[in-house]
Amino acid sequence: MKLPFFFTALTLIGLLIGCGEKEPDLSNLITHQLGEIVFDYPGNWKITEDSLTVTIHNVIIETPGDALVIIQSYPLEIAKELKVLSREFSEIAENSAPLGSINKSVFAELPQQWGYDWIAEDFEIAFLGESLPHKRLYGSKEVGDSKIFLILQVPGADYHKVEKGFHLIVKSLTGDRKNHKNQ
Repeated sequence: MKLPFFFTALTLIGLLIGCGEKEPDLSNLITHQLGEIVFDYPGNWKITEDSLTVTIHNVIIETPGDALVIIQSYPLEIAKELKVLSREFSEIAENSAPLGSINKSVFAELPQQWGYDWIAEDFEIAFLGESLPHKRLYGSKEVGDSKIFLILQVPGADYHKVEKGFHLIVKSLTGDRKNHKNQ
């Protein structure tokens, strides 16, 4: 009976510690377009969710490792402020962690860059006595009559490996299909 838990625990520790990130494939870019959102992403990253409702567009991109990008677009009249969104997202993530715990969250406002306002969150994921530092970057900008939010998350030690892929998405993301390649 303890053997399955042991293998499950080992698997979860592996996920927590991570098997390492691969460099983003920037020589094979993919352009994604649905609704008003258009952006490029590395060829070895994968869109795992893309949903469009009447008011909200949500896209999740996963790397071959443990990093992810969440893009959300809201009409301006219902969009929250970045500070509120980042705190709410962090709280939801902390309360819905299936195993282990998320703690030691530290938020810091960052300078505006590439037309986005930014907030960084450094936190730890703890499981079975091990703790792994993580980083989340929250960005927002207005595009037309929408507000686009980005959530970029990665284990802290792997940030340097995914940074160019994050930058590609951030810099290429637009709500205007006609002007996408002009960004």
